[in-house]
Amino acid sequence: AFGTLRIPAGIFSPIFVTGAAAGRLIYMVNMMVVAIDHHPPENQTNAGIRLACFALVGGAGLTAAVTQTFSAGLIAYGLTGLEGLLLPVLLVTLISCGISMQLSHNIYDSCCDLRGIPLLLVPASNQALEVKAEKLMEVTGDLHVYDSEKTDIQTLKQIVKKSEKVGVVPVVHSASNPLLVGSIPCTLLKMIVEASDTLGIDEIDMRDEAILPVIDQCPLVIDKNANLQKIAFLFHTLRADFALVVDFGECVGIVSRRHLIEYQNDHSNLY
Repeated sequence: AFGTLRIPAGIFSPIFVTGAAAGRLIYMVNMMVVAIDHHPPENQTNAGIRLACFALVGGAGLTAAVTQTFSAGLIAYGLTGLEGLLLPVLLVTLISCGISMQLSHNIYDSCCDLRGIPLLLVPASNQALEVKAEKLMEVTGDLHVYDSEKTDIQTLKQIVKKSEKVGVVPVVHSASNPLLVGSIPCTLLKMIVEASDTLGIDEIDMRDEAILPVIDQCPLVIDKNANLQKIAFLFHTLRADFALVVDFGECVGIVSRRHLIEYQNDHSNLY
């Protein structure tokens, strides 16, 4: 199912066909049990339609359960365009997807786990509610860039070097008032520093019109008291790489996907 890729691929179609076969089998067994397999000639067409409907619903249900996605129902409905099938297809998709989420991870996450690909999971244990963001975060007190004053090149070089693993640098108002203003990618800040160093510029003003456009003024932000379960769910759903941690608007740290995966590996009992 993987081909030459290390990530799971080519799974959707075989699962859908298997589910369709299962749906067809269920209908045929049902016909034998209730003894309605002897249809008059005029009802053979209706029987074939019902058989196809069971196959379609079965394919959508199994695919939704294995992949834990609702798109399987929409794809199944799109294959026929029959409005009469919309309700049963979506109903089966929602039920199978919901039950599957309570029992295990989807097939893509399971395959990545078997392949040793770093995978971020959402903890199911109630103990995860007691783990707060301030325990997971990396303190960024010495990694802030200020927008109310100029910062010298040497200081920015040190900040870039320390922030390479995280990949982002918080932008705050000032050292005495670290209210979060936004964030700037470490790679872009490194390019700005190198360009300024080449031009012989000793200090950089983050309020410069050439720099303001590269500052993300709406980064993902979480409170320092946010629990691990909520944080992991946000990262898993939004496919986020980092989130800035704040305390009443003041930036106090940063949580990255790397931090969550490391904590997950060290505390597997929570997952």
